[in-house]
Amino acid sequence: MRRSALFAAAIALCGIAGCARRSGSNALTPVVLISVDTLRADRLPAYGYRGVSTPALDALARDSIVFESAYAQAPLTLPSHATLLTGLLPTQHGVRDNVGFRLAPLHATIAAALKERGYATGAAVSSFALRRDRGLAAGFDMYDDDFGPGSLDERAGPATVKRLESFVESHADRPLFLFLHLYEPHTPYAPPEPFREAYPTRPYDGEVAAADAAVGGFVAFLKERGLYDRALIVFLSDHGEGLGDHGEDEHGVFLYRETIRVPLFVKPPGSSGKTRRVHAPVGLIDVFPTVAEAAGFPVGKELPGLSLAGGFVDGSNSRPRRIYSETLYPRLQLGWSDLAALTDDRFSYIEAPRPELYDLVADPGEKRDLAPARPPALRAMRAELLALQKPAAAPEKQSSEELEKLGSLGYIRVDSGSAGRRSLPDPKDRVGELRRYKQLFDVFYAHRDAEAIVLARAMLSDNPQILSVWRILATSL
Repeated sequence: MRRSALFAAAIALCGIAGCARRSGSNALTPVVLISVDTLRADRLPAYGYRGVSTPALDALARDSIVFESAYAQAPLTLPSHATLLTGLLPTQHGVRDNVGFRLAPLHATIAAALKERGYATGAAVSSFALRRDRGLAAGFDMYDDDFGPGSLDERAGPATVKRLESFVESHADRPLFLFLHLYEPHTPYAPPEPFREAYPTRPYDGEVAAADAAVGGFVAFLKERGLYDRALIVFLSDHGEGLGDHGEDEHGVFLYRETIRVPLFVKPPGSSGKTRRVHAPVGLIDVFPTVAEAAGFPVGKELPGLSLAGGFVDGSNSRPRRIYSETLYPRLQLGWSDLAALTDDRFSYIEAPRPELYDLVADPGEKRDLAPARPPALRAMRAELLALQKPAAAPEKQSSEELEKLGSLGYIRVDSGSAGRRSLPDPKDRVGELRRYKQLFDVFYAHRDAEAIVLARAMLSDNPQILSVWRILATSL
C-alpha cells in the first residue's frame, strides 16, 4: 500500500496503518467499531453540551481525531449501518428503510474483507432492527443478536458488551475485528439506575449516560487485554434524534442536522492524548476506506468515501465535498414525500416538495430557509442532487412479527398503497401528526391503556391508513 500524501499526518499521529504494515498475522492492527444508536452529536460534552456527564467518551475523544461535521447517509438504523459496514450509499447497497429491506450478499462488508485477511470477526448488536437476517452478519465469525428471554426486540448495553468480550476471550490468539452496537438512547427512553435518578426530567440524557458507561466498560476491557493502545477504534452513531427540533421528536422523517449529524471519533493506534479536531464535512461512507487503509487492503472504485487520514487531519485536503443523505421512511411508511439532502462546509440543501436551503455557518440550527430567494448555492446543489442516481425502492413483504417488533421500537407504518402515489405531501406540512403519534406511543408504553384507546381512535378517524396505530389500539383493547 502506498504511503500517500493524504496519509502523512495520520502517520504523525502514531500511524493509523503503522501496526498493520508489520509482517505476521498477530501484528495486524486490531479494529474496533462502536456504534451508539440515535446519539445526537450536540448532546455530547465532546461537542460542547454540558447537560450530561460522559467520562468514558470524553477520554476516548482525547485520544482521537474528532470530526465536527460528520453526517449519516440515512436517519434510520438499518440503512445507516448497511452504509457503515459496506462503505456504499443507500442508493448503492439498496437498503432504504428499516422495514422490507436486507443487504444483498453481493455487497462486501468490512467483516468479510478483514476475515479474508486473517482476522477473527465478532459482532454483538442490541436491536431487532439489526438482526442477522437483514444481511449485516456476512463475514462475521460471530454475530450475536440473541436478546434472550424477556425481550424480543432489544437488550441493554452491558449485556451486549459481555457477549463481545466473550468473543475476544476465545480468540485472544487472533487479530481482531470487533463491532459493538448499543441501542441506548433509542426510544422508549428508560435509563437504568443510577442514571434514571441522575436525570429525572431528561431521560434521553440519562440514556446517553448509560451508553457512556457501557462504552467505558468495554474500553476498560480492551485496555486490560492490551488491545486499546494497538487498536484502530472508530466511535460513531448511526443517526441523531429530533428531540422536538423542527417538530420531530424522534428520527426518520426529516434530514435536518439534529438527525443526520453524528459524533465520529477515530482513535489511531498509539494515539494517547493526541486529540485533533477536524471541521471538514465527512460521512459514514468514509469509515470503510479508513479501516481498509489501516488493515492494508485496497477498496473498490465504487466506494464513494475517503479515508479519514492525513488530509482531513492537517487541513491539506481542501477539495470541496458534499455529503449525501436520504430518507424514504416518509414515503414508504407514512405516505408522505421522501427527502434527499446534500451538506457541505457551508450549506445544507434538502430536496422536498418545497426545497430548503440553510447557511450552516450563520444559522446552524437551520431556522432560516434561504431557498425562496433561490441563491446560487440552491441552484448548484439542486443540480448536483438531481444528477445522482436514486433508484426506486422495492421493499419485500414484511411478516406480522417483524412489523410488531419494529412498531414496539417506535416506527410508524401506513398501508403500502400510499407509497406508490406520485404526488405526496411535504412532511413539513404533516409534522403535527408526528406529535400525536409520539403522545400515543408514550401513553401506550406507560400502560395507560384507556388513554391510548381514546388517542388511537381519534388518530384513526383522521387517518385510518396508519397500521401502527391499529396495532396499538388492538393491544390496548
